[in-house]
Amino acid sequence: MKPIDTAGITSLDVEEKVREMAAKAIGIDSSTIGSADALSERFKLDSLQAMEILAKVEDEFSVLIPDEEYFKCKSVSQISKLVMKALGLEQTEGEPEKERAKPTARKRIADFASSREYAAFLERKRSIEELGNPYFIKHDSKVADTSIISGKKTLNFGSYNYVCLSGDPETVEAAREAASTYGTSASGSRLLAGDKSLYRQLEAEIADWKHTEDAIVMVSGHATNVTTVGCLCNENDLILYDILSHNSIVQGCLLSKSTSKSFPHNDFDALESLLKEHRDEYEKVLLIVEGVYSMDGDIAPIPEFVRLKKKYGLLLMVDEAHSTCVLGEHGGGVDDYFGLAPDDIDIKMGTLSKGLGTCGGYIAGSKQLVEWLMYNAPGFVFSVGISPVLAAACLAGIKKLRRDKTPVKKLHDNIAYFMAEARKRRLDTVLAGETPIIPIMVGPDEQSFALSVKMLEKGVFVPPAVYPAVPKGKSRLRFCLCSKHEPWQMQKALDELESAARELGIELPRK
Repeated sequence: MKPIDTAGITSLDVEEKVREMAAKAIGIDSSTIGSADALSERFKLDSLQAMEILAKVEDEFSVLIPDEEYFKCKSVSQISKLVMKALGLEQTEGEPEKERAKPTARKRIADFASSREYAAFLERKRSIEELGNPYFIKHDSKVADTSIISGKKTLNFGSYNYVCLSGDPETVEAAREAASTYGTSASGSRLLAGDKSLYRQLEAEIADWKHTEDAIVMVSGHATNVTTVGCLCNENDLILYDILSHNSIVQGCLLSKSTSKSFPHNDFDALESLLKEHRDEYEKVLLIVEGVYSMDGDIAPIPEFVRLKKKYGLLLMVDEAHSTCVLGEHGGGVDDYFGLAPDDIDIKMGTLSKGLGTCGGYIAGSKQLVEWLMYNAPGFVFSVGISPVLAAACLAGIKKLRRDKTPVKKLHDNIAYFMAEARKRRLDTVLAGETPIIPIMVGPDEQSFALSVKMLEKGVFVPPAVYPAVPKGKSRLRFCLCSKHEPWQMQKALDELESAARELGIELPRK
């Protein structure tokens, strides 16, 4: 970004330019947008459109606007004022000073059922239930290639049990033994009264597996990101994260005292432009990406981010929720897949709740990082320790994967088979290719809801991914594969998808 000459720029000039950018992002005429119109409410502005506006504004005016300030803006007028502030411009001489409006008395809301949040939820819930609600389906069995739904054995394509460690005889036996020895709860914060030798054994195994000095395990994958991202940086720092990052990363950024900024998905060139312009304005710069993205199923170009980390002196954090147990010969993740050096990634985050088949999250890294988190991360210090049952099952699962690569190899074979079958049918699999998350593009949300419900009637469970998890008009059915799926099951799922689409009169996008 090149500095611009601010001489002669008025707030009216800025507002008009912002209005044009907003109109282009939304796809409407600029004359229809009033200065005070709430963009998200009146024009249904989604998060990706909002980020498009922000990127264009920053490029046009050569400014960096923190996400946490930008997302408080609801209108063109508010965004324009933020730009004027970033440019260091006050009210331009000659423009009328607007009289401060008196606060409007608001209707008191004393029960949640009367709140606007609940009203908006009910409206969306009604639209879903008109088609049949695909959420909160009860799976009353182990979940792998099949599960029991409403008393019937159903093909399951919605599970994160990628290498089927949940329900594996070895992990189940380890869980039983741990319950007998330790009980079912840590019964306290690990800092004060809930630590166990078992936990340190698990953390040592994770550290060795992930090629780091140490690791720390927490009770939730989501909470691991929120608390780590939220506490690691201060007001002198900057957090840069991929626009498609998981909600837990975004929530951590909102908690952090640092400035946070997203960049276009996997766009390391755009990221480098930001770094060239702003790196030296901050002490630490924390760069956060994911190994595999859960909505599109694509693998991040981690070596490019490693290159930028080294060139600009960054801390690199990689969320491996969907790449651990998936990438690499033994499921070791991006380190093994790309052949990275042990210290190429500073902060290796993962979840115990997906491929590892239990529940929780971990951070693997240097001894100094892990020690600091053990004494300072609120989500660890002020939370109970993970259940010993889960810790023991997870430890047994990692040891099995490191000893036997058969489950990972079978998963890789299944991914290749499913992708080949989808391509034969010319189905749009978005960015998927080498991961067990394979979305099939549908389009309007209501069509994905209807297809999911219809397929369940046909004995195939596959959940929809709809707005706001994905952009408007880009809903999809998200197939998740596991190592136990057989070729006939995958063929049947795709056959039933096409059959359901024909019955419902839905034209699936083709490539």
